[in-house]
Amino acid sequence: MSWKKNVGKSTVRVAAAALLLSQLLGAAGSVSAASQDVEVHLIGINDLHGQLDTTSIVNDKKVGTAPILATYLKEAQAKYKHSLLFHNGDSVGASAPVSSLDRDEPTMEWMNMMGFDVASLGNHEFDQGIAALKAQIFGGLDPKEGKVTHAGAKFDYVNANVIETSTGKTLLKPYVIKEVGGVKIGFIGLVTKATPAKVSPSGTAGVRFLSAEEEVEAVNKYAKELQDQGVETIIVLAHDPATTKEGVTTGEAADLAKALPADSPVDVIVAGDNHAFANGEVNGKLIVQAYSYGTAFEDIKLMIDPTTGDVTEKSATVTTTFQEGVKEDPESLAIIKKSLDKHPELTKPVGTTDGSVTRTDAYNNEAPLGNLIADAMRQADFGDKAGPADFAFMNPGGIRADLPQGDVTFADLAKIQPFGNTLVKLELTGKQIQTLLEQQWGTNADGTPNTKTLQISGLKYTADFNKPVAERVTSLSLEDGTPIDPEKTYMAIVNNFMAAGGDNYKVLVDAKSSLAGPIDLDVFYQYIVDTFKGGKIEAKKEGRITNLAATSTEPTEPPATATEFISRAEFVSALVDMLKLNEVATAPAFKDVAADAAYADAIAEAAHAGFIQGYDGNFNPDREITREEAAMILANLLNHPASDKNAAAILAGFEDGETVSAYAVESMAKLVDKGILNAADKNLLQPKQGLSVNEAKALIQKAVAAKAS
Repeated sequence: MSWKKNVGKSTVRVAAAALLLSQLLGAAGSVSAASQDVEVHLIGINDLHGQLDTTSIVNDKKVGTAPILATYLKEAQAKYKHSLLFHNGDSVGASAPVSSLDRDEPTMEWMNMMGFDVASLGNHEFDQGIAALKAQIFGGLDPKEGKVTHAGAKFDYVNANVIETSTGKTLLKPYVIKEVGGVKIGFIGLVTKATPAKVSPSGTAGVRFLSAEEEVEAVNKYAKELQDQGVETIIVLAHDPATTKEGVTTGEAADLAKALPADSPVDVIVAGDNHAFANGEVNGKLIVQAYSYGTAFEDIKLMIDPTTGDVTEKSATVTTTFQEGVKEDPESLAIIKKSLDKHPELTKPVGTTDGSVTRTDAYNNEAPLGNLIADAMRQADFGDKAGPADFAFMNPGGIRADLPQGDVTFADLAKIQPFGNTLVKLELTGKQIQTLLEQQWGTNADGTPNTKTLQISGLKYTADFNKPVAERVTSLSLEDGTPIDPEKTYMAIVNNFMAAGGDNYKVLVDAKSSLAGPIDLDVFYQYIVDTFKGGKIEAKKEGRITNLAATSTEPTEPPATATEFISRAEFVSALVDMLKLNEVATAPAFKDVAADAAYADAIAEAAHAGFIQGYDGNFNPDREITREEAAMILANLLNHPASDKNAAAILAGFEDGETVSAYAVESMAKLVDKGILNAADKNLLQPKQGLSVNEAKALIQKAVAAKAS
């Protein structure tokens, strides 16, 4: 495009401004033109995961914990005459130990204390099976270990897409009607259809999940039943992923909205599962999600005609629960204190770290924390008087947090391995081990890669991503380099989730024999105590996994030589071209970018999108771009909220991490954390080095893919 000819192309910007304006007006509590309408606010959270005492970091500020969240929620409800409080799935599971050690009863007690009105199921409610799910919701002795008796929820749980195979009926009631301010509101519950792939097979034994088509039919059916009962305001609590970026909302919840009729009576779909931000309309349905862990909450404002029951206006705001200046809720503090008093081991240090023992990029590569956990598993005592196993394998999805910088407590270890999985010893042949490694590299339904790299102990291998999966493992050996014999039988340790075929590691189901053993967290804790004896806890990358990156097979321009680096203008042009940006109607503002330059349009687009800022009014378009400068541009593209990980700690994993310019530390750490930026050579980031054409293309492709995911 040419900016000189591109006048009047501001539709997207106008729409985005309109959306922002509506959100701001909603936050300010504007009065509807139809003054007789009833104003109702739905105050909600999703994906709490029992993080009652967990502080997260957003924009370098502390957020979250149940006592802080409770204050926000109570104050929000106090502002409005008519409101309802809801939770949209994964209230429990993968929880902090202050909750998980008592089978999440503290979280259920907190929700009862808060007076929640309605909740839906998430995939983690299925972690321990249907019997445990029902005990938590309806009360009774928890079947896991038989030590905790649940009081049961004092509010309604709803779900319409999980069917008990024994009865053919929904596991829970599919919907519930709440009346507030003289108007009726119907809530239909859904959980992500990917649940069977997210939990152990035993967790979903006895139930089946509706297909996408069946789910739409169910929502239509129950919406009609609600209408037959005089309910025209209908909310779907769908624990389905959704993300809103640049005014566009995508994900499973958006797919549901598109699949429903345009005139469907469904007004709002609340999303969850992917711990993201969502706030936008799709096919007339407002879709909202408020991150996770109690770091934010949504306030959905509905204006409802009391005569017809129809929603005349709808909008939402998502508020971050910053701790500064907020008084902690005493009732929430009391629930946490009761649990801590019962478990004093949670606050006793077991060692210290420098912040470098992290799970960074564990889904794609070897990670220091992954090595530490796998080593602990391999040493586990199964009571069979056998020595350490030959190998151990840990699925990356089971590593839920990093070791913190400073003192490390049992509570910190429990946040890393919160599921209470049992370790299992298996007999596997060398051939089965190779198959297991191949099963790390799956494919999504849309054809994109779905990689879940196992963290390993006792072996090392090389994977060549230029080869098909069946040929990708090009070398496989013991730690000392001895090749693994395909016909020989080895002893391997995994967790029970993997042993049952979870995360597509199906070959483990065919193991010759298996022996159930101790709890993974107990083993991890004891290994830390015995190995480091209260001192510094250390782990690092050791070359257990060597991944050879695939080279592009697409037609390209003649490859650049090793010393042929691209310019800042060329990098920006490649990024803008890949994103197909075409919004700007004005020339670039930089003094050193001529309006008729070949790259002027691209630089104008990048500046408008917020990817670049320049220096003292100049952009230096012809200067070679460095790796850290490229990282800053791509970090602006991603525009994710700040991670709760320490940027300096992430870069400390590289030998030259301290050489990154101060202004680029956060950006480079963000890209490393997302698996977009890897070491340039061995364990070196080389932040001041230039980029070749192929390196730049690979970086941009990864960043654009991450933004779209």
